[in-house]
Amino acid sequence: MRLQSNRITEESAAMLEIEEPTLLQTVRGHRSEVTCADASGARLVTGGGDRVLRLWAWERGAGWDEVARSSDAHRYGVTAARWAASGALLASGGVDGVARVWSGRDLMPRRLLAAPGAAAARALCWATRARLLVGHDDGVLCVWHAARGVQLARLHAHEGALHAVAAPARGALLLTACTHSVLKVFDLAEVCRSGCNGVSSSPVVPLAWMDNVHDLGALCADATEDGNMAATGGQDALIRVWHTRVEDGWPRGLLRGGYRLSGHSAAVTALRWAGWGEAALLASASLDRTARLWLPAGAQLHCVRVVHAHPRYLTCVVLAHDMRYMITGSNDRSLRMWSLGSLTLNDELEIPCEALAHFGLGDLKGIGPLDDEVIDEDGIATQTTVAGRPEGSDHTCLQHLWSSTTHSGAINDIATHGDLVATASSDGLARVFRWSEERGELQALHELAAHEYPVLAVDFVAAGAVVLTAGLDGRACLWDVETGVQLRSLCVPAGEEGGAGGEAGGGGVRAARASSTRSALILLGTDDGLAPLWSLDEDNPQPLHVYSEHSAAVTCCGWSCDARLCSTGSAAGELRLYAPPPAARLLHYDPQAHDLEGVQSLDFAPSPSSLELGERQHVLATAGGDSLIKLWLVSQLEDGVAVRAALTLELHGGGASCVRWAGALLAAAGADHAARVWAVGARARGAVLLAVVSVGSAGGVLAVGLLGAAPLLLAGSLSGSLAVWQLPAELPDERDDEEGTAPCFWTQEGVRRWLRDCISRVPGSELRRNEETFLTQRCQQMEMTGFMLLSTSIDSLLETFGFVSVLRIDINKSEEGSEDVELVRMREELQWLQAPPPSYQQETSAPHCLRCPLSHRLLREPVFAADGYTYERANILDWFLAAGSAVSPVSGRRLLSSTLQLNYALRDQLRDFLRS
Repeated sequence: MRLQSNRITEESAAMLEIEEPTLLQTVRGHRSEVTCADASGARLVTGGGDRVLRLWAWERGAGWDEVARSSDAHRYGVTAARWAASGALLASGGVDGVARVWSGRDLMPRRLLAAPGAAAARALCWATRARLLVGHDDGVLCVWHAARGVQLARLHAHEGALHAVAAPARGALLLTACTHSVLKVFDLAEVCRSGCNGVSSSPVVPLAWMDNVHDLGALCADATEDGNMAATGGQDALIRVWHTRVEDGWPRGLLRGGYRLSGHSAAVTALRWAGWGEAALLASASLDRTARLWLPAGAQLHCVRVVHAHPRYLTCVVLAHDMRYMITGSNDRSLRMWSLGSLTLNDELEIPCEALAHFGLGDLKGIGPLDDEVIDEDGIATQTTVAGRPEGSDHTCLQHLWSSTTHSGAINDIATHGDLVATASSDGLARVFRWSEERGELQALHELAAHEYPVLAVDFVAAGAVVLTAGLDGRACLWDVETGVQLRSLCVPAGEEGGAGGEAGGGGVRAARASSTRSALILLGTDDGLAPLWSLDEDNPQPLHVYSEHSAAVTCCGWSCDARLCSTGSAAGELRLYAPPPAARLLHYDPQAHDLEGVQSLDFAPSPSSLELGERQHVLATAGGDSLIKLWLVSQLEDGVAVRAALTLELHGGGASCVRWAGALLAAAGADHAARVWAVGARARGAVLLAVVSVGSAGGVLAVGLLGAAPLLLAGSLSGSLAVWQLPAELPDERDDEEGTAPCFWTQEGVRRWLRDCISRVPGSELRRNEETFLTQRCQQMEMTGFMLLSTSIDSLLETFGFVSVLRIDINKSEEGSEDVELVRMREELQWLQAPPPSYQQETSAPHCLRCPLSHRLLREPVFAADGYTYERANILDWFLAAGSAVSPVSGRRLLSSTLQLNYALRDQLRDFLRS
C-alpha cells in the first residue's frame, strides 16, 4: 500500500491501492489452535485453546518476540482478546465464562469479571473507556465497568449463542448477532441503565431487529472507528455491511445497507476494520483458509486481495490501524504477518515519540512533585513488600506476602483478632496462628484436635483469649489461646418440635459465632434447624435459649457489635433477626433473602461509625448460593427492627461462600476461585472494588478474613492452602464513574461536571457562583443527560440552560457583532460535543503535539497530569489502572496527585487544526 509518512492524500483515500500482501513472519508458540489476536502499536496479544494468553513486542530486525504470558489466563480455552483504545489495557474472554482485564505492558491481571452462572464467553469489545461488552453462549450480553470491576448490565439479547458483538456510532449503539441468525441493535446507554436484572424486569426495546441475516447463524462482527459502518460474518460464507442511520444528528439504528459481500467458500470466522470513511479497509478470515481485503467502491465494498494464508482454517485476523500489515491466526497453531505495502522487518511499527513534545503544552498549571521510586524499563513503578516479592494479582497494590498448605482438607472458616488467626478445616482440625510483621508470615501456635468430623466454624471469644470451634460431630469447643487447652465442650441439644430434623440427637454444627461484649454469648447453627445460645457467664451445659423456627439447616449466624441483635441464615434462603435473652424473640423474617442453595454466610459490620451509621443502626452482609452479596441496613426500633436491602453485589460466579467485615472493608469468597474486597460507602450506598485475588485451579475459595489496621486479606481454599495478601493502605480514588467516557453515557452528574470544567470555571470565565448554581439547577430540573446534549439542537439547549430568558443574554446579538463571551463559550462547547469525529486524513496528518503520547492518536479531551505532560483523559485513566496507581507513563515515577486538569490552550489549538 503506497503510504508516505503514514499520511494518506485525499486522492488515495478515495481508492487505496493495495499491493499483493507478502509474508513477513510466521509466529509460533501456542500448543493448540490460535483462537484470537489483536494488535496495538508495537504490541500483539494472542490467545489459544491451550488456555494461554501471550504478549508479543515488535523488535526491529527480528519481528514479534514474546515478552509475557499467562499460562492459565482462563480455566479452559481463551476465546477472545481485544486491546482498549489507549493501548494500556487489554481484555480477554474464555470458555469459563469469565472476562479478565490485563495490563498491556506486562500482562499482569487487573480485574476479574465473573458473572454468576455465566456461559462461555465468545465475543467481546470495548465501547468507549472502561465499558467492556461480553457476549456469551446462552445469548446473554454483559456490560462491565472494567475500571471498577462492576457489572453494569445483563441483557438476555438472544436465544442463540452470542458470537458477534460490536459497538457502532462511537459506542452509542450496541450490535449483537447470534447463531440463530438474528441481528439486533440497541441504544447502549439504555442497556447500561437497565441494570443486571435481565429483560423480564427491565425490558430494553431494540432499535432494530432483523431475522435471517446469516443462514445458519452469525459468527463475528466489527465496526469502524467512527462507527458509521459495521460488518457481520456468518456460517453462510457471506459478509454483510451495515450503515448507521442518523436522525437529527444522532444515530438511531443500523437499518441502511445490509448488502452482501460474497467470495469466501466457507464460514467467515473473523472481521476487522481499519480506517474509516472513504479510507476504510475491511479484512475477513474464513474456514476456507483464506483472508480477504475489501475496499469501498461507491456505496459498497469490493474484494481487492485474496490471501491463501494457512494450510488449515483461519480463526482470527488483525488489521493494523495504519493499514501497513495484517496478521492471520489459524487452527495450524501459528500466526502469520503480512505486509500490505513496503513494510519490512527492519521498520518500526510505532511513530517515534519525543517525550518533551508533550510537556508543558499551553502552560505549566497543575504540574506537581513526583515520588522518588524505583521503576522498571516499561515505566511501571516497582512495589516493595514486607517479605518476598509481589506476585500475580488483579491489582499491583495487592501484594502476596505468604502462603502455605496448612490443612489436608478444605479450609471452611477463618477468624481473626488482633494479630491472631484461627482456621477450621474438613480434616477435623482447627489451627491457631500469630501473624509476624517482622518475618512476614503466619507462625503456628496450636493444633486443636477435638472433633471427629470436619470442623466448619471458628471464632475468637473474650477479646482473643479463647477460641471457639464447632463441627459436624454436633459439638462446640472452647480453647485457651495461650496454652491450647480445651476449656469447655458444648453439646447441641436433640432436635425439637419445629426444627428441621425433628429427630433425637444433636445435629452437626455448621456455624458458631460469639458476641464481642464482656458477657459473651455463643450462638450455634445446626443441621437440625436449631440455633442454640449459651452464656459463658453460666456453667449450665444446657443452652440458655434455642431458636427453633427454621425449616432447614442453619448454615450461618452472627452478632451485631453491641450484641443487641443476632441473626441466622438457612439452607432454604431464610434470613432471621432475633433479640437475645431475656426477650429472645423473632424480630424480622425474610423467607427468600437468597435463592438456590440458601444463605451461606453472614456478618455484621463491626462499627457503626466506619459506615456513618446512627447509634442503633447496623449493616448486615449476607452471601448466598445465588452468587449474590447483599448488604442490609438494619435499624433498631422501640418495638422491633426495620430492615431494607441497601446494596447487591453480583460478582461471584458459582456461589458466594463467605463474607467478613473489617471497618468499611468487606471481603467475600466464592466458587469462582476468587476472593474480593470492597470499600463500602457511607450507609452502604455504594461499594468500590478494591482488590481481587484469584487462586487459579487449586480450588475454590471457601473462607476469607481481614487482619490488622492496614488490612491483610486471608484466603482459605478447597485444597487446604492459606494465603495472606497485603491490601492498599489507602482506599481507591473514587473518581467520577463517567470520567473519560463518551458523552452519550453521561448522567446528570456527568453533565454537571462538564458544565463546571468547560463552562463555568474555564480560565477567564465571568460567570458568578450564583449563575453557576443556576446552571446546575437547570440541569437537574430538566434531567439533562449526555444523550440530550448530543441529540438536541444547540439553540434549544441554549434556551434550556437559560441563556436567553434568565441570564438575559440575547442570542441574536451575534448578528450585531457583540455576542456575549459566555454565550460564545457555551455554543462552542456544544458544537464540539456534537461535532463528528475527525476524518481519517485529519487523523493521519495531525502534528505530533496534538497526539496522545500513549496511543499516538489525535487528542479529543487533552488533560494535564501532575508530571506536566498532556494526555487523552481516557488514556491516562487506563494507564493508572494498568500501572496499579498514579504513575507517570513518561518518567515512570509515582505521581503524588492523580488529579487531571483540562489543557484549555491545547484544546483551542486542536479545534483550530480541525477547522483548518
